[in-house]
Amino acid sequence: MNAPSPHDLDYKRRREFTGLFEEAPIFMALLHGPQHEFEFINPGYRRLIGHRDVVGRPMAEVLQDVAAQGYVAMLDEVYRTGVPITAASAKYGMQVVPGGPVSERYIDFVLQPVRDAAGAIDGIFILGTDVTDRVLNEIRRDALIRMTDLVRDAANAQDIVDGACRILGETLGASRVGFATAGAGDSVRLSGNWQLPGAAVLPENIDLRAFGDFIDDLKAGTPVAIGDVALDPRTAHAASALAALDSCAFVDLPVLEDGRLVALVYVNSARPRGWSADDINLVREVAERTRTASERLRNAGALAASEAMFRSIANAMPQMVWSTLPDGFHDYYNERWYDFTGTHPGETDGERWAGMFHPEDREEAWARWSRSLATGETYEVQYRLRHRSGAYRWVLGRALPVRDESGAIIRWMGTCTDIHDQKMAENALRQANQRKDEFLAMLAHELRNPLAPISTAAQVMRLRYGDAEYVKRASDIIGRQVRHMTDLVDDLLDVSRVTRGQVQMEREPVDLKTVVNNAVEQARPLIEARHHDLFMHLAADTAWVSGDRTRLTQAVSNLLNNAAKYTQQHGRIELDLRILDGWATLAVRDNGSGIAPGLLPHVFELFTQGERTPDRAQGGLGLGLALVQSIAAHHGGTVEAESGGAGKGSCFTLRLPTIEAPALHAAGDGQARDAEQPSTPRRIVIVDDNRDAGASLAAALEARGHCIALFDGAQALLDARDLGPVDAYILDIGLPGIDGYQLARRLRQDGPCPESLLIALTGYGQAHDFTLSKAAGFDHHLVKPADLGQLERILHEGADRIVR
Repeated sequence: MNAPSPHDLDYKRRREFTGLFEEAPIFMALLHGPQHEFEFINPGYRRLIGHRDVVGRPMAEVLQDVAAQGYVAMLDEVYRTGVPITAASAKYGMQVVPGGPVSERYIDFVLQPVRDAAGAIDGIFILGTDVTDRVLNEIRRDALIRMTDLVRDAANAQDIVDGACRILGETLGASRVGFATAGAGDSVRLSGNWQLPGAAVLPENIDLRAFGDFIDDLKAGTPVAIGDVALDPRTAHAASALAALDSCAFVDLPVLEDGRLVALVYVNSARPRGWSADDINLVREVAERTRTASERLRNAGALAASEAMFRSIANAMPQMVWSTLPDGFHDYYNERWYDFTGTHPGETDGERWAGMFHPEDREEAWARWSRSLATGETYEVQYRLRHRSGAYRWVLGRALPVRDESGAIIRWMGTCTDIHDQKMAENALRQANQRKDEFLAMLAHELRNPLAPISTAAQVMRLRYGDAEYVKRASDIIGRQVRHMTDLVDDLLDVSRVTRGQVQMEREPVDLKTVVNNAVEQARPLIEARHHDLFMHLAADTAWVSGDRTRLTQAVSNLLNNAAKYTQQHGRIELDLRILDGWATLAVRDNGSGIAPGLLPHVFELFTQGERTPDRAQGGLGLGLALVQSIAAHHGGTVEAESGGAGKGSCFTLRLPTIEAPALHAAGDGQARDAEQPSTPRRIVIVDDNRDAGASLAAALEARGHCIALFDGAQALLDARDLGPVDAYILDIGLPGIDGYQLARRLRQDGPCPESLLIALTGYGQAHDFTLSKAAGFDHHLVKPADLGQLERILHEGADRIVR
């Protein structure tokens, strides 16, 4: 038989946790082998590569544009050396369609080697974030800083115009940027121009009407942003002429005076491209600064016209624009400010603008503004500004000093940008990440409780292996807790349901006394370790409720564990169960550290804990009581906490509505015992690449009288000779080489016993896994760990088919 492949075992485990990352807000991909074949990608990575189908294929084959940018070479380096590679703000040209247009993105990423069980590198994990917006914002911010430096250092107006065109062109990746003044009719005269070397030279005067009717939009004061002149109806008829001028896409920002077009800023691109709102805002910002500085340098006599131009541009901007005197006295706001705040001109002049801030942000904003006034430093702060609706919205306030030739500050120019939606999106991302962390913490917390009795039973079985009665009792404990863990894993691994609070609770008659006994069994190791005395007072009446046995056991166990953790060693714990007026009341009292009055109202909130001391080193993660409250609510019940204060112990009371005892519950126990009786001995073939799993299942079935043949791989079974008749095959799905689906099809088509019973026994338990196994020819699909009673019933019920 072939030895199991550690790599494939790692692959199987990774597949089981793939679902955990599907909701992640960052991009992730797992690559396998030296050819970097995609094993899985999450939605973020799928968006990054333009939703191309890459899983199961090498990166160099399916993402040739990525290989051309050197990323495959980096993967080769990580695979060869085992040293991770980290990059920040790396440029990535995304080509959705091979050979199509390239969209540039910026990404932060890490390439992390993945090792198998033997420590050898067998893959690479890619983790990163698309930071395009941040990088572009930084680039635009740098452009504005360059503009500030340009305005400060320029000797004349033409230097400012030329420099502004160059900054815009380089920042936006344009082929040409310039300013133009309106002439007669629909013509404009170019007054400043920057362009890439080799770009077509424009004539000094241009009739814009010849290139489309977008001139009407400009005359109406509407900015024009066209991403592809061949597709826009305003320019489609002149697309060839515009392309000849290296203007396949352009932005024109008009400047109006007295309702008349007097100038415009134009940005041309030699290839089609999109223009974002931030791009247009940057054009507006640069245009504003250029115009202001140029007019100031030309002559003081043109101040009135320059101010009108400034007001027009400022009012065309989506941001709130404001200006102050050198001492910080606010004397100007654009129309956007008044539209946003709902105030009237003059109401926020001077220092009255501070009254628009949220009270919690006012002190910091004023302190930073005072510092900028004193030092001349750039003013930048985020704060909440009162909207005309009465609500507060987050804005980014920013101001720069305007200096004269001597360097003295003659004015401050500022903007307020509404960033409320962005701020809320950031908060949503943080909350999503917190929900993920809460889920992982919950998973660890819920799996820890059943592990305690399993570990204890296993250790004592080694010491009392000759005591048949205890071995059976310990075996029952282990089996019961394994079933409990299986139920928890089935619920908790369904990440989407847990994060949305949609974990489904079963509804069946449950004997609350049995729940108490199971919970005590889980909590006993901790109770005994801390040398507590446990006193139980259970009502003589029956205590049946309708609910989820696993979750109710979890709730009672959490209460007992909480009492054990927060009670000093050699303490006293009492569990009291009473039935009164249709309600079961279960109280857990202790003489422990108690609960401070300030903490008591919050004790059931997630992550709430009392002060951790060395005597309460197992204080947990603060999840237990929150889970108890949630479980109680799902069962139509309540839970309350009482305490006389610190050092006076506590009492937690769980109340649940009772139901009538089911008439057939006694018979059900007998049926369960009957189901555990072995069926007629069968010849069974087990195929599982996990030796321990296969051997333990084989031993269990042999103990029930069956004849077992065990193989650790599909090929080993196919190569076997003289197996004789086989009644049933039990196959793992994640087998190396030939998986369980393929093996089932071969056995059905060409096997020596094609009518034999086929049973899938696997860790894959999603709905689509059941569909795949049925399509492959399996009669049954069981999820590990195996339920021997269920397996025996399947073998028994399949007897007629086996005989045939």
